[in-house]
Amino acid sequence: MSIKSINSNQAEKLIKNNKELVILDVRRTNEFKESRILNSINIPLEEIEWEVEELEEYKDKPILVYCKVGVRSSMACAFLEEEGFDNLYNLRGGILDFNGEIE
Repeated sequence: MSIKSINSNQAEKLIKNNKELVILDVRRTNEFKESRILNSINIPLEEIEWEVEELEEYKDKPILVYCKVGVRSSMACAFLEEEGFDNLYNLRGGILDFNGEIE
């Protein structure tokens, strides 16, 4: 399986140690504007199937997907896996459980 479910500590290590990492926030735009993990891009889950070509260039890179509590991100990961992305990390517990840097 190409989706790894990781916790906040594992996510922080991944962010720190992986310069190629793409951080994808699948929450709604208004949630994203309030707070987000540093350097993340926002494609709301509701729009991901139409916006998936925006992610094509990252197909070979690791992608950390998160939302508020982990439900939408796991749905997004399942969709991306079907689209051929195979280096996906789902942040368990979402941004609420994340202890790393938030902007």
